[in-house]
Amino acid sequence: MFNKFLSEMLLYESAKPRGDSLLQIVHFDYFKKFIKMAANFNKLDTFLKTMPVKSSEVLMKAFVANLDKTGNLEDAVDVADSYSSISDKNLLNTIFNYVVINEERNQQEGNTRGKIIYNLLKTIMMSADSSVKTDLSATLGIPSIYNIQANDFKDQNGAIVQQVFFYGDEDGKAFFPSFLKSFSPKLWSINIKKEWVEIKALKVNVWVFANRPLDSDENLDDSAQVHLNTYLENNKMLPSVIVHRGHSYWLPRTIHRMSGTAKVVLIGSCGGYQNLNEILQVCPDAHIITTKEIGKGDINQPILNALNQNFFAGTSVDWRSLWAVLTKQFMSDPKKEVRESWENYIPPYKNLGAIFIKAYNKQAEASNL
Repeated sequence: MFNKFLSEMLLYESAKPRGDSLLQIVHFDYFKKFIKMAANFNKLDTFLKTMPVKSSEVLMKAFVANLDKTGNLEDAVDVADSYSSISDKNLLNTIFNYVVINEERNQQEGNTRGKIIYNLLKTIMMSADSSVKTDLSATLGIPSIYNIQANDFKDQNGAIVQQVFFYGDEDGKAFFPSFLKSFSPKLWSINIKKEWVEIKALKVNVWVFANRPLDSDENLDDSAQVHLNTYLENNKMLPSVIVHRGHSYWLPRTIHRMSGTAKVVLIGSCGGYQNLNEILQVCPDAHIITTKEIGKGDINQPILNALNQNFFAGTSVDWRSLWAVLTKQFMSDPKKEVRESWENYIPPYKNLGAIFIKAYNKQAEASNL
């Protein structure tokens, strides 16, 4: 869609198409939402390069302005998300300076909500600079975004429970067999039931439950998910890892049905980065792994395998070291599409929008907002 959008811009331009001219034609209608969408799909840099530098700076200044005057956090979260999608250092500095100016304005006006919003954005943007060593968890006073202790994954029965949501379309049916084959019989036992599968580790108390991708046209996958959730609730098995294995249009159903006890949420669908706020409303403490572009089973399953290695060893999950290992693995993959897709996966400690929401909620509560 984005590539077609760029080509259609030629209808309005006799020479090289300019993004700022197009925005003027539509009177900047919903321009903040467009910037957010471009950022979420890793296309913001490309769009900004269709206009002169001065125009892109003016556009981003407007994008950052008046975040304190909205009735929700949506625009502020969009700014945090978009910042991580820009590679132009001069533009990053420009946006950062606009944030600082707005923070100072809110301080002078005594606007507590505005001060919190812009101060958090400033802190998060500073942390995105690899040359600045910032511990966001300590600085923002939120639970660690860098690691999760081993015991935090266990439910009241001492079990680590994972739930995988599959859907009964063609892709779901095609990928389900390879999903099952990824569990070695030397380490796991697989019990295939009518509506779901139970996968149990042989030597540790780790379980993986996945509904079978039964026909979606008949809503059989829907029923399977409902019945699996009821089974888990009745047996007091609380999932601490949630995995969405399906297209993006199925994701609202997964979010609606996933457990609020989840510590890790892996969104394996395209553009999962757009759903941070909805996920955190259900699982406020979740560490979220998403992709800004196309989700791939070739990547989703190795991430789960890496997590299970930690569970088998009884060790905590350190995202920075785990991500380094996975990066080495994927960047040496012979498939170009796998290497390129991996670059668009976002680990929890770089999920700036999710970090902003968690920090704002904590500071707003402390300030009685």
